Amino acid sequence: MIQFLDNYQPWLKDHTFTVPKNTILEMPIHIKLSENIQYHFHVESNCNLTLIVEFEPLSNHQNQVDLSLDIQPNSHIKYVLISEEKITKIAINQTVNVSEDANVHVISGFLSQTLDVDLKVNLKGQNARAMVNAIAVSNDQQQQTIDVHLTHYAPYSYGDMYNVGISNGYGRVTLNGVEKIEKGMKQANAFQTLKGIILSDFSMVDVNPILLIDEYDVKAGHGATVGKIEDQQLYYLQSRGLTKVEAEKLIIKGYIKPILDEINDQVLVERLEQTIYVRI
Repeated sequence: MIQFLDNYQPWLKDHTFTVPKNTILEMPIHIKLSENIQYHFHVESNCNLTLIVEFEPLSNHQNQVDLSLDIQPNSHIKYVLISEEKITKIAINQTVNVSEDANVHVISGFLSQTLDVDLKVNLKGQNARAMVNAIAVSNDQQQQTIDVHLTHYAPYSYGDMYNVGISNGYGRVTLNGVEKIEKGMKQANAFQTLKGIILSDFSMVDVNPILLIDEYDVKAGHGATVGKIEDQQLYYLQSRGLTKVEAEKLIIKGYIKPILDEINDQVLVERLEQTIYVRI
């Protein structure tokens, strides 16, 4: 089932949601999905909008969702994917295709108890751009695995990812970032940053940044860090009157706030923040 929180039902036909060309919206289109069906989102040319997709628990408890998003030339899309803790287990397969002079900002909040995400972003047109941000938070014995594949199939394309994994208790988060520049895609730019924050002696965050480059005339770079919050940071904040938990929350907020601030829905942001802070 696909449920709209706003009145965009006429744009939906046979599980394909088409945004007409020249559509410019200040308020986001908010969609909830609750069926094991392949959904296709198609954004025509010269559009500018935010699309928020939330995953609901499926009736048959076999939570697997296959999504595709095609963005036509000169459209600018903010694409928000949310999977919250009320979903026990879910697998999300998402493909995003970006045409020439178009750009997409993919923002993901992954808080399900067990989650497996395969996100593919394909830059298919000259001057196509993509920014990918993901937050995954695990606690107890929860496990999140996020695979991001960002591929440059066109010259003068730009791709960047900044993903954060936070683990507490016996939780585990795996962040895999793979960015590839195909041969002949000159003047492409590929960057990625993966950060892991460990909050207990038993939790784990595994980060794997990978660059695959088959062209010389490009710019690329990657970085990854995993570790606990530094004792000096905690000591400084506690010396200013904060408890250890409050200090940890403040430091973590510095990592995730730049991502959450990009979501154009304050109620949703506050809900996500509350869930994240409960887990840490």
